[in-house]
Amino acid sequence: MSNEGKVALVTGGSGGLGSVHCLSLAAAGYKVAVAAHTHLDKAKDVVDRIKSMGKQAMALKLDVSSIDEVESSVKEVGKTLGPVDVLVNNAASGIVRAVTISRMAVQDWAHDLSVNLTGPFNTIRCCLPGMMERGWGRIINISSIAGTMGGAGQCSYAATKAGLIGLTKTVAMEAARKGVTCNAVVLGIVDGGAFHTVAPEFQERIVKSMAMRRAGSPQEISNVVVFLASEESSYITGEAIEVSGGAGLFVF
Repeated sequence: MSNEGKVALVTGGSGGLGSVHCLSLAAAGYKVAVAAHTHLDKAKDVVDRIKSMGKQAMALKLDVSSIDEVESSVKEVGKTLGPVDVLVNNAASGIVRAVTISRMAVQDWAHDLSVNLTGPFNTIRCCLPGMMERGWGRIINISSIAGTMGGAGQCSYAATKAGLIGLTKTVAMEAARKGVTCNAVVLGIVDGGAFHTVAPEFQERIVKSMAMRRAGSPQEISNVVVFLASEESSYITGEAIEVSGGAGLFVF
């Protein structure tokens, strides 16, 4: 089945990984709505790159933690590109925290939950009914091995990414007989973004703990996202697919 004419909404689409998702989906034939909370200029740059490929795209300013903004944005996408067929929940709190539970500020905990977990709930709540009514849809939630393995000093991030996997499985069960799949991509270390804010000696320790002894590239992640967005993935749903270079393997 051709991807031409299908519409993908990518939250956090202006960032390093999000922009690669947008470009990869466009290259695969999708019309792409590039959503960004603060960096609308970067979202517009991604849209320009997509249009230079001869594809359709639009930029959106979107705070996923606001259900009102999500509802209006999904309607705007519908009017401009068409109803959302593929939803990629990539947006996450851009703040890198490294604090123990006893020192975690309650307001920081609440903020991370509002973006990382309530945000995907909001977008799914707005997009899923239309997908089910049309009998086709793909929802792809970007999780992390912090959600499956935990992470010292990462209580809010780990909790939200674990919650996202539970949300994924629930949505998959509710939508399975309506032609809609929902899967989570569980990331390991990606070469870019937050990983580059870590001190070099810790980067080296992290990489040595990976079976492949390297960080993954954004494109390697996006390749999986594009597959899960396609018709070829039609019998995969409710899965937490780890793309981590063997982070969970016994390494020696």
